[in-house]
Amino acid sequence: MINLTIDGKALQVKKGKTVLEAALENGIHIPHLCYHPAIKPIGSCRICVVEVKPGPPRPQPACTTQVAEGMEVITQSERLLELRRELVKFILVNHPLDCPWCDKGGECLLQDLTHELGIDLVDYEALKLPPHIDYESPLIERYSTRCVTCGRCVRVCRDRVGASAINFESRGYFTELGCGHVPLECEFCGTCIDICPVGALINKLFKYSARSWELTKTQTICPYCGGGCNYEVQTKDGHVHRVRSEGSLLLCGRGRFGFTVVEAPDRLRTPMIKRDGQLVEAGWEEALNFAARGLKEVIDSAGPTAVYGIGSPRATNEANYLFQKFFRVGLGHNNLDSPARYNFARALAGIAAVFGEPKLSGLELESGKIKVYQSPWKIQEEASGSGFPFVLGNTHHLNHADVILVIGADVTPEMPTYGWRIMDALKNENFRLLVANPRKTKFDRFAHLNLRYHPGSERLLLMGLMEAVLEAQPGYTPHLEAEEFEDFKKNLLKTSLAKVAKQAGVKDADLRQAGKMLAQAQAPAIIFGHDLLAQEQGQENATAVADLFLLIGQPCNKGSGLYPIAEKNNTHGVCDVGVLPNYLPGYQSLEESGGPFAKLWERPVPAQPGINLAEMLNKLEDNEPDAPRALYLLGGDLVRLLPNSARTEKLLQKVRFMVVQDAFLTDTARLADVVLPVAIHAELDGTYTSTDGRLGCLQPALSPEGGRPDWEIIEEMSRRLGYPMNYGSPQAIFAEMAQLLPIWAGIKNGHRWPHKKIRASLSGNFVPFSTAISIPGEGKYTLMVGKTLAHSGSYTTHAQGPQTIMPGATLKINPADAKALKVAEGDSVRVISTQGEITVPIAVTVELPRGVVFLADHFGDTPANLLTSNSNLCRVQLQKG
Repeated sequence: MINLTIDGKALQVKKGKTVLEAALENGIHIPHLCYHPAIKPIGSCRICVVEVKPGPPRPQPACTTQVAEGMEVITQSERLLELRRELVKFILVNHPLDCPWCDKGGECLLQDLTHELGIDLVDYEALKLPPHIDYESPLIERYSTRCVTCGRCVRVCRDRVGASAINFESRGYFTELGCGHVPLECEFCGTCIDICPVGALINKLFKYSARSWELTKTQTICPYCGGGCNYEVQTKDGHVHRVRSEGSLLLCGRGRFGFTVVEAPDRLRTPMIKRDGQLVEAGWEEALNFAARGLKEVIDSAGPTAVYGIGSPRATNEANYLFQKFFRVGLGHNNLDSPARYNFARALAGIAAVFGEPKLSGLELESGKIKVYQSPWKIQEEASGSGFPFVLGNTHHLNHADVILVIGADVTPEMPTYGWRIMDALKNENFRLLVANPRKTKFDRFAHLNLRYHPGSERLLLMGLMEAVLEAQPGYTPHLEAEEFEDFKKNLLKTSLAKVAKQAGVKDADLRQAGKMLAQAQAPAIIFGHDLLAQEQGQENATAVADLFLLIGQPCNKGSGLYPIAEKNNTHGVCDVGVLPNYLPGYQSLEESGGPFAKLWERPVPAQPGINLAEMLNKLEDNEPDAPRALYLLGGDLVRLLPNSARTEKLLQKVRFMVVQDAFLTDTARLADVVLPVAIHAELDGTYTSTDGRLGCLQPALSPEGGRPDWEIIEEMSRRLGYPMNYGSPQAIFAEMAQLLPIWAGIKNGHRWPHKKIRASLSGNFVPFSTAISIPGEGKYTLMVGKTLAHSGSYTTHAQGPQTIMPGATLKINPADAKALKVAEGDSVRVISTQGEITVPIAVTVELPRGVVFLADHFGDTPANLLTSNSNLCRVQLQKG
């Protein structure tokens, strides 16, 4: 610790802190402008100057001066006041007096400084600079004359977001911050807007809609990816005007500009029932009775197992818990699942195959009053645990990893929070980043090594990496206790590294270099996502990833872990709370754990596992006698987002009766007999679980107009079908749920499970995997179907902001392939697979290697999954459209 005095006050602060940080932490105000805690100090405005002894005779900027032993700091004096006044006057000399209509009014630091320093006259004149106002960029307006050239936007865009879209231009008095007087072409995350201390950067969706002091602020959770970002919904007169992250400032574009989904013109506000083949509006009582009657008719004729349940990765933990309870004890079977089956559930199953199912000891159920949204399980000193949850990484620790391997994921579109942590990790000069993907992604330019492998060859590549680790350090042994290591090693080394590299499409020298980095790592982390998990062999791919982590992982070191990407905001939660056919909530065995559940639920729990979502569709296809006759969906557009859309639609049409709860009339909801409109995130109370197991609490900022919370609808349905559940609030549901989830011990808002106080006792078992590459279909090109940064599933296609950035899909194609097809940017091509055909405009890019094309799956007019069969990869033909 460093001892110093600031304005005569004796302080002890950590070594390495700046004078400004030390002052602010101890409640001492120093005027400042360019400093912001989310970025490294810039030192451009000099307004934070202080007098320092011992030190140079002239005042020093507090934001860039580090504390030193025995330092004496003076922050307020006539000399400093005069200097600060002069510095602010220089800024004001060219600053327009448009405060009455500037959107930064009420939260402008320049206004605050002018008032604080008592500046009532700017007695300087200077050459007027030409105003460069950018009205053309989407979502963001830029006013050069309001800019104070502090550089905050440059730093946050470069160092935290990794986009480097804004830079200093010209020099001296003529300095501007921009991108060459052309419209912005960036990620449109909007972080630059919120970090700007003045009104130089304006949110177009907020412009002129409200003054900052008129807004009511409500903390809640972003509804899009699995990152679980906390943000503030700001409302006025019952409408959302903007969202902000007051803490880190960081939000992605769909988070910051996608709030308009709440008031989308096509939001469902009234229940709909099918009459004469058409969905027509109905009252709530009529619709609920119609839905219950339809399901009861199926139950009466074919039994309760004929009703299949599909939970939602966008619904809260409480709604999904209630949903699975209704099926397990209301209907008496385990025939339920969720769309997570096609991605994140594969990751968990693949990791569990290597590290086992969760086991816990040393926990005790507290009997006293427990706070809202807090686990009642107390962690004893001897508490320990094992199994897959203990190798899942903590997002907040990811930047402590010394090597990160990203494989089969495009990090920023899939989960920006991981991308921000990688940017933080890159500040460590000893950190190494390996990026493996068939296509070029954003983090290629930051990577120390890129591995561009053939689509579908992930397991070959992982096998090669394991071989390369063993080759890099002869006699290498895993840090964790690992069974079957010698046999696994023997089988692994049967195939030469050169042959593996050739089959995977990478250089063997690159594999060896990657193996050396991984072998030397003290805290290796592996991020993997949609490109790897959405394949038919996604679970086997995840097993191969887990094998590699068993070989190199050191989860005892901060940052080392497996980081699978959960596609949607509550994908992890829908699995945790038991919307799975083979596990009770908390991944507890159906056979062994029925006791506690039966006791609390006061009914027996069925021990026979149900069928998963893919198996259910197969039964429908094969017209099996035990195929479901009715479906009850909490939401999720299966038709749009599952592989082989035409097949999914055809099979869903086979069921006799279908009930859908959703906020929009999706492609799937259109097939339903009853559609019940639901409240969404800004209208809800409840919880989500982020991709790393962190609990986030929702608070309603608005009342749902016409819609109802999912849990209320489930209660109504359950009561009508003879199993009343009367909780009355999501808090009451959480209280019961948390009693049954010892794995959530210690969890509360903002905390993740498993809790750090539970000692991990980890071991693994190497699991063999196939390395065969199998891509279905015929054709010269390999189509990859994936995600984009602007959108999240089909949900954001109803939101103005994301639609402004990306209103539709384009087929990304290599320039040489475009030339061979004699097509240019924007031309249409026909994409033909064995499953279907669509026409889509092309975007020519070097991101794709020759022979590989990419199409996003968000849009209804270019349904990418009309082309796929059982995977996100398929062979296609291309023809000029």
